[in-house]
Amino acid sequence: MGRKRVGPAARSGASGPSSAKAVTVATSGQSGWILSPLWDSLLFIGAPLVVIAGFLPLRSFISSEQIAILSLAFFTFGHHFPTFVRAYGDVELFERFKTRFLLAPPLLFAAALWFSSRDLHGLLLFVAAWDIWHVLMQHYGFMRIYDAKAGGVRKLTPCFDWAFAISWYIMLIAISPHYSHNMLSRAYQSGLPMLSGDFVDSARMGLMGLTALLTLAYVGYHLNLWRTGKPVSLKKLILMGIFLGATYYLYVGTDDFLVGFTVWSAFHCIQYYGIVWAFNRNRVARRRPLTSFVRFLFRPSWGMVLLYTALIFGYGSINLIPNFLENEGLRQILMALIFTSNAMHYYYDGFIWKVREQETREYLDITAVEPGMNRLAAASASMKKAVQKLRQRRKGLIQAAYLAVIVVTLAALEIGRAPAELAMAQSLAAASPDVGTAHYNLGNALWKLGKLDEAIAEYDKATALIPESSKVYNNRGAVLAERGDLDGAIDNYQRALALRSGDSRAAETTSRSPLLPGSVHSTEASLPLLETNLGDALAKSGRAEEALEHYRSALQLQPWSARIQASVGATLADLGRYDEGIRELEKAVALDADYPTARINLASLLAYAGRTDEARHHYQRALQSGDPRARQAAQAGLQQLGSDE
Repeated sequence: MGRKRVGPAARSGASGPSSAKAVTVATSGQSGWILSPLWDSLLFIGAPLVVIAGFLPLRSFISSEQIAILSLAFFTFGHHFPTFVRAYGDVELFERFKTRFLLAPPLLFAAALWFSSRDLHGLLLFVAAWDIWHVLMQHYGFMRIYDAKAGGVRKLTPCFDWAFAISWYIMLIAISPHYSHNMLSRAYQSGLPMLSGDFVDSARMGLMGLTALLTLAYVGYHLNLWRTGKPVSLKKLILMGIFLGATYYLYVGTDDFLVGFTVWSAFHCIQYYGIVWAFNRNRVARRRPLTSFVRFLFRPSWGMVLLYTALIFGYGSINLIPNFLENEGLRQILMALIFTSNAMHYYYDGFIWKVREQETREYLDITAVEPGMNRLAAASASMKKAVQKLRQRRKGLIQAAYLAVIVVTLAALEIGRAPAELAMAQSLAAASPDVGTAHYNLGNALWKLGKLDEAIAEYDKATALIPESSKVYNNRGAVLAERGDLDGAIDNYQRALALRSGDSRAAETTSRSPLLPGSVHSTEASLPLLETNLGDALAKSGRAEEALEHYRSALQLQPWSARIQASVGATLADLGRYDEGIRELEKAVALDADYPTARINLASLLAYAGRTDEARHHYQRALQSGDPRARQAAQAGLQQLGSDE
């Protein structure tokens, strides 16, 4: 509380009227609790343990990707809703910051849409870094709240709390193989300079050393407070210990970072739900100027708590929609809206939740005031109001300026830079040698350049680190097929298919939301793709009957695929079942009239059957293809028809 800004953690709640049917929100501020011993333990101090106990067992029933999709929607995205209730439902607050509240959404949306339309990544890096700061401020804010409620008002305590919290959290991110890989990946995609593996290792060691020194200083400071009889908040220390322990377990200790990241996000959000509800409940009870919606929603009853939760989850469901959109334009617009919601949440929380504000302290039931909190307390009301307006205007302009500078700088860094996919993948693999995804991506980059042996070596490293990934085996099989090793390709495709077939929980896709860490994607290859690739390798090996079986399995999963339908037709022809092959290829042409392979194969079968006019028609349509190999095959077919005549 001694710092200028506490940020989102000052999402507060205190006592209000209660009855036998009412929801108890808090006891007196002197009790040391925000709500009550039970609810503080569940919603704030022990929230990480509650969420871990509730979420991690779900992996026995649904896939990591499905857990991530649900958590990102109903927790990470959903928890933006309470911020907007506060910003637009508090009449006095809205009047104070009207300009920012009205201009921020369209400006952020325009920037997000512009970046997305040009496939730029800078804003995603910015929001990822902003998220780290946002999380730190929420955690730090809870520490200050509990310290203030215990009477721990000392000039140096906020400084020690802040330094301890930020050093530990940044250090845990740095030593988390996947989280650090994610941040470096976003940075490189945004045009920032690439770092060597040695530099990254040195930076990690430096952070660990600094954190150790700050920890010793922090422990010594609090022991001295305790020794001299000064109040020390045990709740704050327990909160901090649980937070750091859960963060280490979910970021570093768990073998499934996708689940770890989204479960971590869920407990952050549950803390937010609780304290925002309690804060607004107290404001309603004390008859502050609020919109009718806020007065209705935050009445003291369990029915309103359930409605509040349902509205959060309803808002969160917006984040699910991009997974079902086929239109790329609509998907970009919705993704820009999701990004805007995220950025607005971080931005608003940066200035609407300050413990230095009298209103915030009032609804937290904090009576202790830290040094320097009320520098204008002795000033006249008119002077305070004038100074407050000047400060708000100046801060608003400063915020707009530095946000604009960041956006322009990020765009300039990325626009026009030469693609360096291989260099980026090599740097990431060197900096994160224990991350299977890093080696998988490096294998892909080497494959694109035709460095097949090197690609295989990287896929081997990836399979050792993520042996459950069907995607790695699929790509390894594709490289082996390109190298001419069809038996090896078939073996890899079969391994990948066995991984998918043996896990009924596996999801076809993961969330497309920008809330997901950028380097974390599904480890699963698409089942139709696996069946098709295995069919291709079997067909090239002369095992047409087996190939046909896998093509038909793929077609059942994707009956709209002209490519798979054409493969069925071509394989039937290889088996001498020409009439069936013609019928299947005609279906493929009906599914996609511009798929040249289907037309060329169909034309060949029609010519063989003596239906030359029809064959000529399909060859001529294939000539219009943009694929030079298809045009060459069509031209050869037409020449053959001409010589036959």
